[in-house]
Parts: sequence; C-alpha cells; structure tokens
Amino acid sequence: MVKIMDMENKLWQSYFGAVWGKVCSIWHNIGGFVMDEKSGEFYADENCRALMGLRENTDYDKFRDIVALNGGGRDLGLPLCIELLDTPSGIAAGIVYLSKEYMSKSVFEGLDIIPQSELVRLLDGMTRSSLLALVRFDGAGKLLDSDYCIGEALKAAVAVLPENTVTAFNSDGQFWIYVPRFGGKPEEFADNIRKAVKECCLPDEFGVRSSSDHSLSVTAGISSGFEVPARLMHAAGFALYEAKAKGAGSICCFDPEKYAKQKSDIENIRAFSELLDKNLFTYHFQPIVSSSTGEIVAYEALMRTKGNIALNPLQILNCAKNFGRLYDIEKATLKNTLKYLSKHQLDFENRRLYINSISSHALDDKDFYAIVNDYGELLEKVVIEMTEQTEISEDDLDRIRVRLEKNNMSLAIDDYGTGYSNTSNLLRYDPEVVKIDRSLISGIDQNPKAQKIVSKMVEYFHSSGYTALAEGVETSEELKTMIYFGVDLIQGYYVSKPKPVLIHDISENIREEIVAYSIEAGDKDKKVFHAEDNDVIDLAEMYKKRYSDIFLGTGTFTLSGKAEDDHAVPLSVTVGSGVDCVIHLKNAWLTTYGELPNIKLGTGSRVRIVCSGEDHIDGRGIYVPEGSSLELVGSGELYVRSESKDCYAIGTDSRQPCGRITVAMTGILDITANGDKCVGIGGGGCKDGIVIAGGDIAVNCSGDRCVGIGSIDGDADVTISNCGCRLKLAAGMSVGVGAVKGSADISISDYNMSCELSGNNLTAVGVMSNGTGRICILDGRLNISMKGRTLNCVGTRDGELDCELKNTVFKLYCEGGSVSGVGDKTGKGDVTAQSCQFDVMFLTGDGWWLGSPNGTLSVVDCKKDIKINK
Repeated sequence: MVKIMDMENKLWQSYFGAVWGKVCSIWHNIGGFVMDEKSGEFYADENCRALMGLRENTDYDKFRDIVALNGGGRDLGLPLCIELLDTPSGIAAGIVYLSKEYMSKSVFEGLDIIPQSELVRLLDGMTRSSLLALVRFDGAGKLLDSDYCIGEALKAAVAVLPENTVTAFNSDGQFWIYVPRFGGKPEEFADNIRKAVKECCLPDEFGVRSSSDHSLSVTAGISSGFEVPARLMHAAGFALYEAKAKGAGSICCFDPEKYAKQKSDIENIRAFSELLDKNLFTYHFQPIVSSSTGEIVAYEALMRTKGNIALNPLQILNCAKNFGRLYDIEKATLKNTLKYLSKHQLDFENRRLYINSISSHALDDKDFYAIVNDYGELLEKVVIEMTEQTEISEDDLDRIRVRLEKNNMSLAIDDYGTGYSNTSNLLRYDPEVVKIDRSLISGIDQNPKAQKIVSKMVEYFHSSGYTALAEGVETSEELKTMIYFGVDLIQGYYVSKPKPVLIHDISENIREEIVAYSIEAGDKDKKVFHAEDNDVIDLAEMYKKRYSDIFLGTGTFTLSGKAEDDHAVPLSVTVGSGVDCVIHLKNAWLTTYGELPNIKLGTGSRVRIVCSGEDHIDGRGIYVPEGSSLELVGSGELYVRSESKDCYAIGTDSRQPCGRITVAMTGILDITANGDKCVGIGGGGCKDGIVIAGGDIAVNCSGDRCVGIGSIDGDADVTISNCGCRLKLAAGMSVGVGAVKGSADISISDYNMSCELSGNNLTAVGVMSNGTGRICILDGRLNISMKGRTLNCVGTRDGELDCELKNTVFKLYCEGGSVSGVGDKTGKGDVTAQSCQFDVMFLTGDGWWLGSPNGTLSVVDCKKDIKINK
C-alpha cells in the first residue's frame, strides 16, 4: 500500500521546518524529501516530485530506487543532484537541486530580453497597429529544467515572429512579446506561436535535447488596436487571465464586449485560474446516516477552497462552465477525493464516499483508467452522484455504466424532484441510491401536498429496489417526517454539518432521536394508501391489497368495515400536518401492530371524527400532539382499547403534552387503557384543553400511574358538561379527573359522574399533591368510591386549590389510611358549597371531610350525612 507522509509530520518538520515551503515557492529548482525505513513512509515536496519526475502512485521502494539511481548523494556530474543530510539509522533526508554548472548556463542565450520598465518606454511610441501579447509557459514543472525549457520555447516562439519583435520579462514564467507594427491577424499570430512551441525540441528526462513530445504549452493574452500603452498592457493582461481560466495552452484575444461584462469579475477569474492551476481544492465531509440507527454509513465530499481563493462551489462551477473547464473540475474532484480516501482507508472500513460527478463531462478512457491504475480496489468504496443539469447521451451513459460495473462502484441520483433528476432519468440511470431534493423536504411537516408527493416517492423507490436518501434535513420535525415516510438514509445540517475532518459519530442526542423516531415509525416495509377527498375506504379491501397505512390530507374521508373473519383490520391512519380533515367511522374496526398509533394526527392539524354504528380502535389509540385538535362527534359507539408501557387512548403519552381534545358525542365512548403509565383522555400535559360536552363516557385504566381524564405530568385544563361519565381506575397512583401535579382548572356541570378508584395514592377530582388552580362543580351528581392508602375525593394535598360547589349531590365512600373529602386536608385552598348534598362515609384513622385548615370555608343551604368510622 502507498504510504505518503503528511507535510505536518514531526519527522519532516524536524529537518525542514516551516520556512522551507516558502523558500521552495520562490525557487523551483530545489526540493526536499524524508524517508522512514521502519514505517515505509516518505514525503517529497512538490519541487522534489517535479525535479525527480515522481508520479502520485510512487511508493517507498520506488522512491528509494530513484534516490539511488540519481547518485544517492554522490556527485555524478548529472544536472540533478541529491545531497543527503545527517540522519540516524533508518531515516534518510535530502535536498534535490540542479547543479551550479547546469544552472549557470544562459537559459535565454540568443534572446534579447529587456526589462519590463524598458518596454513601457518603448510603448510610448506605439501606434494602433501595435500588438502586445502576455505569454506564459505551462507544464515546465514536469520537465527536468524548467527555466532552460522555457528559454527554448521562447526562442522557438520569437523565431516565427517579425524581425522587429521585442521580448520583455514580466514575471516567473511570463513574458511580454511586442510587435510595433503588426500587419497580420492576431489569430494567426496566436497559431504561429502555439505551433512553434509545440514543435520545438526540449530536453528529455536524461537531459538530451531531442524530444518534441513534451508537456510544455503556451498560454497567452493578445491585445491590439489601442493608442494608450497602459490600456494595451491592461488588455493583454485581461486576455491572459481569460486564457488561464480556460486552461493551459489557451490563447485569447482581447474582446472589448467580453471585458465590459467581466471586468468586475477579474478577481474571480484570477482566483479560478489559480485554483485549477495549483489544485488548491480542499473538501469538507458531511455524514450520511442510517434512518434506523443513526450510525454513519457514508460521507459526501463537498468542494471547498484553500489559501486566498474566496470562491464558493457555485462560483467555481459557473466559472468552469463559462471557460469550458468542467472537465477539469470533474478530473480534479475524482483524483483529489480518491487521494483523500487512500490516506484515510481505516476511516472508511465500513463506510462509503459519495463523490459529485458532472456526468456530461465524464473523463475520457485515458484519464479514467489512469485513476483506476492508481486507486484500484478503493473505487468499491465510491458512490458517484450525478449532479448535471443537462441530458447526457446514451453512449456516454453506457460508458459510465460499464465503468461502474467493472470497478464495483455505485451510482446515486442527486436532487431528485428538480430539473433533470426526474422519473425519466431515474429509469435511464437505474441508480442504487436516490437523493430526494431539499426543496421537497423543507417544511414538509407543515406541507400536506409535499407529504403526499414525498411519501409516494419513497414507496415507489422501495418498490423499484432503490435506496431512498433524504438530503437537506434541517429540523427535528423534518427528520421525524422523513423517517416516518420510510427513507433509508438521512443527510442534512440537523444531523451533522459538513466538516473539514471525518467525524466517527454524530451527536449522541441526535442519534437517540433518530432511533426513537425509527421505533415510533415501526416497520419500514410498508405500503401506504393516499386517500383523495371524499374517498370511501373499505378497510377489508385495504387489508386484501396488503396496505399497511392510510394517509389523509385535507378533505372528508370515510372508513368502514372490518376483516372477513370479523376481526379488526391492521392499519395505521396518518393525518398530515396542518390539514383540516373530517373522518367518518362507519362500523370501522382498526388495529395496529408495534408502537404506531391507530390514528395519528399531524402537528397543527384540525380533525373531526364522526362516529356511526359500532367502531373499534384497538392497539395504540388516537394520537393528538400539542398544537393539533380533535373533535369526536356522532351517535355511534366508539370503543378504544390501548395497551403499552407508556399508554394513552386519546391524546399523548406521559412524555409530551397533548393537543385540544373535544368529545361532543350523542352516542357511547368506551375507553380501556393499560400500561405502567396510562392516560385515558389527555397526556403529559393538557393546557390546550380537554372538553367533554356530550355522550355516554366510560374510562377504565390500570397500571402503576394512571389518569382517567387530564394530565399525568403537567397542568390540566378540563371541562365536562352535559354527559354521563364513569371512571374506573386501578393503579398505585391514580387521578380520575385532573392532574398528578401542577395546576388544574376543572369545570364540571350538568353531569352524572362516578369515580371508582383503587390503589395507594388516589385522587378522584383534582391534583394528587401540591396542586393549585380551581375546581368548579355545578348541577349534577358525583359518586366517588375509593380504596387505598392516601385518598383525596375532590381537591389536593399540601396545595392551594380552590373548590366551588353548587347544586350537586356528592356521595363519597372511602376506605384508607388518610382520607380528604372536599378541599385540602393539609393545605389552604378556599372551599365554597351552596345548595349541595353530602352523603359521606369514611373508614379511616385520619379523616377530613370538608374545607382546608388554612383556607376559608363557606357552606350555604347544604344537606349532609357524615359518617366517619361508623
């Protein structure tokens, strides 16, 4: 395996230090190297590589042989010299340079080259027919002696020009060529010097001056038609910038119209040219994670720049398009990212690298297979992303397919849903991975139309054998929605931003969030039916067609029927976020498997369920998150059975507050919920409000901690009226109506209610302990029967919860260690009772039937029959 020492390596720094790089950037005919025999690593700087003709895949053994071949520190009279430094055993370090004798040769012998300052004086006498070219020679760094070769090329160029031609220095590798009275065409001038440089003979790798097949090319900017010297020079300079941007070997003539359009971008053109000429690319890596585990499965390499190149990727691609250098971008991207992969192979042991590709500018066979030669089996780690915005031909596509197949590379379609990344191209490319574009994912939790489109996309991808990747996920809500829709992979700022290094794991909190959403979403192998407005959905037919989910947007829908064996149909119903939806249940029997709710309301949705006939919801209940609202109406019978560790029948579990819930039925609502933590109607909190405004209501709960109607871990706002309500709870700690802790605002009127509770710490109506708020009970009958240790009929303990009672018959029966009737046995809430009747029987050693020791008590026109331990 090739091992190349990093330039920041301590061994390198100990011999060459920080200044060496600056020295070598000024003088290109000297370089350095370090070899470590024990580790089999070496480092040779750019100058050393150029002087010695090293290739990127040169390994330690080859480099050692090259050092020995070039004298290994002995003066053999060759142009290239190596001087070894004093080093301990097993370490070799040296300096590579051209001999003084070789360097002392006049590289510009036979040329009359004047300083630039003298050229400026000559230009004072110029005419409009004068021509000025600014030329540079590219590729000299790959030759044995760059200065000598540049001199030879310059001689060849000048030899084909008019006799009055003047040559002047500009900078390292760049020269002015001035023709005072030019009578030809600038384009012919360009062709002549290009041909002359191409055909000139330069020294080969052994210094023999006989090779015309060389890497040197001339890049030039040409200007003419100006009378002011400064403008003539400026125009030639701008034309050279344009030529450099187009790539080595380009020659451009100054175009005034183009200059007018691009003069403000000249710094970007300069930066772009330098970026490509010096390969100043760097890359950031964004993790791609599993939607079920949150583990990193791949990274996408994202193009960045280093040094003083202040260009973003879009600017780079625009420049490349304008100057015809997209091919060079494609080549640099593939070579650079694979070089990085080769240096970090251990980090990619079970991970892949996504590399963006401009497929309409795919590498030719020579360049591609040179890369294959260098990196071989590492290509198996690569996923090529198609990012082009133009169609590619079938021939090009076939060539890409062959390359992918031969090298076990994978293909991904990027930005699916926009531009050319559509279903037609999906079928043409037949990728392994499809990346859903950010524009479809942004705000998807609040966009029912996007939800419908994207969920169908994912279903189609899976049925076609593609892996679905959601890119650009930037919020928790988007993450949750995409996981629920069944995507396989997630990428985006919310998960992890691109970084200049490879991170081994994403944030623990985000990973846990992904796992939790995945568990909640359940089986990814699902089939979703997307209902249309006014659809009548036969549940038995859904079951026959193997649908696992029904998705509802804005509209009115009817669900009816059950399985042929008179059992409930296993289907999960999801209502989109932010929609207005009416669901008619007509003798509908639904059940669900796993952790999915039977009916799930999206955030911000407003749903009305109309019950008729006998309807059954078995499994996980109706999920009503905070910010959404549910209204239950109808004359039918609705039976809800829910069972899980953290259970709810209508609302949410103990970890989150529920949305607004209204029950205004004229029929029956029968709820049974069992779990360690259990809520009949409500959730972790219910500040949005629970309203029971009609119907015959029965709530049965059992577990460790239960609430019939209200909040299990937060404040409660409950209104009950115009109904019959029966609560039966069996738990270590339970509350019939109200909250376990916090504040409660409870209003009960025009009712007939019974509460039967058994366990340890029990409260029929109110807050278990330390409660605050208000209870108002009017015009009805309340029967309470409790058996336990610490019992509160109406009110709280150690709190300040006011009670207002009017026109109500209370029948209270309690057996327990400590019993509080109406009020607060140990607190200070105020109690007002008017026109009420109290039938009280407590069997307890510690009883208190009305009021609070530290609050006020007002009793007006009430009847009472109080029996404590009688």
